[in-house]
Amino acid sequence: MTTSPLTFRAIQTSDLDQVDQIEQRSAEHPWRRAHFADSLTSGYRCILVEQNQHPVGHCIMMIAAGEASILILTIDKNSQGKGIGKQLLQHMIMQAGQSGCDTLLLEVRRSNHRAFNLYLNEGFSEIGVRRNYYPTNNGSEDAIVMAMDPSLY
Repeated sequence: MTTSPLTFRAIQTSDLDQVDQIEQRSAEHPWRRAHFADSLTSGYRCILVEQNQHPVGHCIMMIAAGEASILILTIDKNSQGKGIGKQLLQHMIMQAGQSGCDTLLLEVRRSNHRAFNLYLNEGFSEIGVRRNYYPTNNGSEDAIVMAMDPSLY
């Protein structure tokens, strides 16, 4: 678990280089810097999590018509396994609930058992599968679609 408190704040354009560095270092098939820039200009909920004023993760969530979708949630490779992902997820669930959403959706790689179990433990349920959704080094893999009602959190 984390030993010093985390802070959550909106990602600024000036943060994009650091966000990109975390993403490139930590994800097998990372988003590009342009994806994060597009998310900012689209008005998505773009959250940076910091520990000791140092970025350790980020999350992008789209909110529309009473529904929220977590598009990406990444914790820096050097900070994984410390409960930061759980706290960031909880923060995003609360944000969705406070925004009046009654559904929060996300997709997770079938092979990402750690994230899948985190989502289950935080109240998500599996609602479907997107076949061959994620690229892999030798093809593609399914995405498990999960949902919850953040107003009940």
